Order: sequence, then C-alpha cells, then structure tokens
Amino acid sequence: MILFFCLMYQMLSAQNKRFIYEYTFIPDSTNRANVVKDFMFLDIFNGKSLFYSRYKFTEDSISIAESKKQKFYIPKADILYRIEKKDGKIFFKTTDYGLGKIKVEDDRKMNWNVLPEKQKIGEFIAQKAIVNFGGRTWVAWFTVDIPIQDGPYKFSGLPGLIIKIEDIAKNHCYELVSVRNSIGETILPELATRSSELFLTQNKFIDLYKQYRKDPAAETRQLYMEGRIPDQRDTSGNFRTGAEVVQEVERLTRERIKKDNNIIEIDLLKAVNQ
Repeated sequence: MILFFCLMYQMLSAQNKRFIYEYTFIPDSTNRANVVKDFMFLDIFNGKSLFYSRYKFTEDSISIAESKKQKFYIPKADILYRIEKKDGKIFFKTTDYGLGKIKVEDDRKMNWNVLPEKQKIGEFIAQKAIVNFGGRTWVAWFTVDIPIQDGPYKFSGLPGLIIKIEDIAKNHCYELVSVRNSIGETILPELATRSSELFLTQNKFIDLYKQYRKDPAAETRQLYMEGRIPDQRDTSGNFRTGAEVVQEVERLTRERIKKDNNIIEIDLLKAVNQ
C-alpha cells in the first residue's frame, strides 16, 4: 500500500509520462473472430500529448532503414495514424489515404455525459462517462487519481485520465496497462512522401477520404510517374521493377481496404457510401 501511494505521488507530481494502452479491435465486421491487438503509447510531455502505435513506430523505423539500402519494404502495421493534442486542439496525422503527409484539425466537441457509477479498474477507482463520437457510442472510465484530461485516440476533456474506453458494440477497446516516466519528447520516424505536410479541416479530409476509398493507389502511381519508385530489390533480395512495386502496393492496399470495414470512426464509411 505504501508503494502504491508513492507511485501515485510521483504520478501526480510530474506531467511527463508515457501511458501504455492495449488496443483490441475487430477490423472486419464480417469476421468477428479476427481480433487484432496492439499497444498504443500516449506520451505526455510539456503540456502536449502524442498517441501512436508501438508496432507502427517499429515498422516505420525498419522501412526507413531498408529504403536507405535501396530495398523495398512495405510496413505491415494496421494502425497508421497518430493523434496530437496541443493547446486545446486535436490533430489527426497520417501518411495513409493516398494524400501524402496530412494533419487534420478535428474541432468537433465531445459532449460527455458523466455518470455517478464507479468501479475499480486495476489499481484505480474509475468513474463512468458516455459520449457519442465518430458514429459510435462510447463508454469511458476515467480516474481523478491521475488529474490529466487526456486519453487514448482523440478522447479527452474528462476530469481525469481515461483508463478504459470501449464502444457499446465492443468493436474497439483501449485499456491502460502500464504507466512509465517519459524520457523526453518523442521523435517519431517519418516516412518520405512527395509533398510537405498538408493541413486539412475535418470536412476537407472527409472529401479526400472518399476519393481514397475509391482509388487507394493514386498516390503510389503518381510517385512512380514522377520517377520516385525505381527498380529495386525487396528485403529478401528479389528484384522488382518500379511498375511491379506499384502493382504490389495497389493489390495489398485494396485487400486491406476490403477488410477494413469497421474503422473506429465508422461515420467516415457512411459518408463514402452516401
């Protein structure tokens, strides 16, 4: 018990922390037996936070190292986004969706309904809250023992850290599994793109997302036409022409999209089908 309160004191006396969540989700609604897991890092440093996949961090690092050797490597990560929260604003960042490097400001307000119900989750007493966001209803559990108004993904604005959140259909769930001290500001590996970072509003992003779902390999073909996808060898030493690389990327992207029908913000897919 003494150790627990010592840990709590350290947690409350410093804001530079890494919160590690286990993310469990079902990417394909037609195959609910396929449950995917990843560990997500919520790094809080000097008043801002960064939320990202540990696996993607590793895959991007490998991809960059291989590209320097003129070798072809397609990252296999399922979670391709990063979330940055700073100065009360939320930004969605990715190099996916055939748009190059994008940064989308999400100014939608989360209207939380805080309920009196409480329960113990791990070592923390957590309180229940509900919100409708992204086309889903979410049940969150937050703890005032960690007075940080943040949480996984874009979720924030409660009186304490969100230690668990799940949609009511149980398709997506984030749960806190570990807390560590931050060793400094996180520097993420950056994959090369054909343009500088593009800033978008949420509405503009939706329009471009619709185009991507219809033609997911458009950016890859453009890179090839610009001469930026040369003939190369893959990590196994097999030779591939630039055209073959494009074909492989397009095949894999279309396969992923076909199975990626249960995304976290399901209202995006509803917008595509309108």
